[in-house]
Amino acid sequence: MIRAIYIGDVRYNECNVFEYDNQTKMFQMINDKDIAYSFEVVMEDEDFIIFLTNGDVVYQMDTKNKAIIDN
Repeated sequence: MIRAIYIGDVRYNECNVFEYDNQTKMFQMINDKDIAYSFEVVMEDEDFIIFLTNGDVVYQMDTKNKAIIDN
């Protein structure tokens, strides 16, 4: 899974998590699927932190390597 958080959200009591949907090619907010950003927008925006996870282990993706993930 590829997930992302927007660093501006950490100021609040909750931080929304966006999950990449391979069918729609969008990062959708887990709690509200109506809020979504395109793959390109999230990957190019330095204010998003990208994580790779298998459900048990989480790795923060190095921002200089963002472009190597195939969409």
